[in-house]
Amino acid sequence: MFVEYGKLSTKLYEITKPVGFSIDGDIEYYYDHLKKCQGPILEAGVGTGRMMIPFIQKGLDVEGVDLSNEMLDQCRVNMNQAGVRGVLYQGDLTKLDLKKEYEAIMMPTGSFCLLPRVIIKDVLNSFYNHLKNEGQLMIDIELPMWFQSDEVSVTDYPISDNEGLLFTSTAQEMNWHEQKVSYIHRYELIEKGVVQETEISNFTLYWYGIEEFKELLHQTGFSNITYTVGYEKNNQASLFTFFATK
Repeated sequence: MFVEYGKLSTKLYEITKPVGFSIDGDIEYYYDHLKKCQGPILEAGVGTGRMMIPFIQKGLDVEGVDLSNEMLDQCRVNMNQAGVRGVLYQGDLTKLDLKKEYEAIMMPTGSFCLLPRVIIKDVLNSFYNHLKNEGQLMIDIELPMWFQSDEVSVTDYPISDNEGLLFTSTAQEMNWHEQKVSYIHRYELIEKGVVQETEISNFTLYWYGIEEFKELLHQTGFSNITYTVGYEKNNQASLFTFFATK
């Protein structure tokens, strides 16, 4: 019934979050912590290469993995336009078998919170198994402090004089028991006032308490678990960056 990270959502992502676009300083923050890596780095949920491509340009050895073929196709286009080469994998994070170990694995900007809670232990185990000894995991998680039930927002994004995207986000519910919020996202490609394509996704964001997430990392086998808030710029932010060592 729903399409997750399909053609139109990828197009919107490319418009709103192009390569090199820093979200609240995430590119600078991650680069500052990973710039000394001598070995390969894996970005989980690489998307269209917003962060991966600038890191490669700065000399880091970054590879990317994503479940969405549409996102990966756009990432390849973006790498070609940027004149960089990089390795991309299509795959489920719970079943990664890349035959390779990484010095660091990163999953920035709350992407981890898009994963269903029932699979996150498998995902963390997969990350652990793909890290070198003493390798570092760096993950953002987000608390939905901004959520308002039944809120509807409509935004239009011009593509050309005759074409554009209309994006409608409808907030559904805050489920306290399952620690998740949900939205219905509707993407419409419009040409000369007529809807040409429509894509609808069920967007769900899961959240974790700080101590809860520390314990999940500890149970997986990670050590030296620490976290920062708001990329160390905003102590009132809803985003937390966790660091852990294999």
